[in-house]
Amino acid sequence: MCSATSRAVALAAELAALTEREAHTEEFADRIRVRVPLPARLGDARRRALLMALADADRYGHDMTARGGVVWAEIDVTTTTSRGTTSQERS
Repeated sequence: MCSATSRAVALAAELAALTEREAHTEEFADRIRVRVPLPARLGDARRRALLMALADADRYGHDMTARGGVVWAEIDVTTTTSRGTTSQERS
C-alpha cells in the first residue's frame, strides 16, 4: 500500500501536469489536501483525465474563488490494518 504522502505527491504532480498550474498541499492530522487552480479553458481530454486523477483520492471537490475555479482532493492519513484497527500513517 502506498503511503498517504506518496499518494498526495503523485496526485499533486498529475494535477499540475494536467492543469499546467502549480499544485499546493496542506497536511492535517487525518488527511492531506491537494489544491490546484484551474485554467480558464480545459479541453475535453484533459478534463476527463483530471476527473480520473481526482477519482483516486478519498474525497474531491471544486471551489469557485475570486480568481477562478480550484479543484481539491484529499488523501486520508488514517488507514485500516489487516486486524481491522485504524492507525495513523507515518512518512
